Amino acid sequence: MRRVLEGVGDVVDRKLGRTVESASGLTTDQIILRMNHMIDSRVREEKGRGRIAPHHLKLKMEWGTHSETPPEVTKRLETEILAAAIDHINDNRYRTMAHVAIETEVDIFTKGISVDPTFGEFEAELQRQDLERKVGKPVKSPQAEKTEVPMIARITLPEGSREKELIFVAGGRRLNVGRGTDNNLQLNHASVSKVHAALKMDSQHNLLVADTGSTNGTHINGVRIPYGEARPIQEGDVIAFGDVEVRLRKANP
Repeated sequence: MRRVLEGVGDVVDRKLGRTVESASGLTTDQIILRMNHMIDSRVREEKGRGRIAPHHLKLKMEWGTHSETPPEVTKRLETEILAAAIDHINDNRYRTMAHVAIETEVDIFTKGISVDPTFGEFEAELQRQDLERKVGKPVKSPQAEKTEVPMIARITLPEGSREKELIFVAGGRRLNVGRGTDNNLQLNHASVSKVHAALKMDSQHNLLVADTGSTNGTHINGVRIPYGEARPIQEGDVIAFGDVEVRLRKANP
């Protein structure tokens, strides 16, 4: 495998790699080094299972600069990155939840070339578990289910504003926010991830927001909140999901 990679290395380096590119400022070696750091940072300690590393690699290439790269060159780069990731995972004795795989996409929000390690089809469930560790599991008692609090979300997009009623349950279920149509608060905008964030009301009627691993982040009054951490919000706060702003207020009785 290494001899094969060395044989194609000159082409990859010239097109995508080890000479510094003006768009990304990175070489192939630097891209792999950054990927390995990201794999390490996302490793999970799972009881009884050891250290679990992400197995799904998203190779993102900047639109325009790399979108017309010949397919054979992209394939060679995929092979090199995949081999490097497998070596890194094996060398560190990490475990994975599935076979290591790579997927390439042209992304208008990416500058140059980047690799984003994820847990693939398990990502949403792991994010749910992380969020529950932060804000607690939904309370399922009958009393909690009866405490419904309607609120109005004023949504501001570049093309205008609209309002939507949201029903919170104090101490109960969370409401998902994202671009996907199955979200409780759907924000159909390119800057919003498919599942972007979550809103929740605790048993004391405090509102909380948590980012669930979005691409462009969640901000409260201009300050980005860390991934997986629930932060309190007040009525009137400006919550930005990507480029979409949302303000919450109590619905009129």
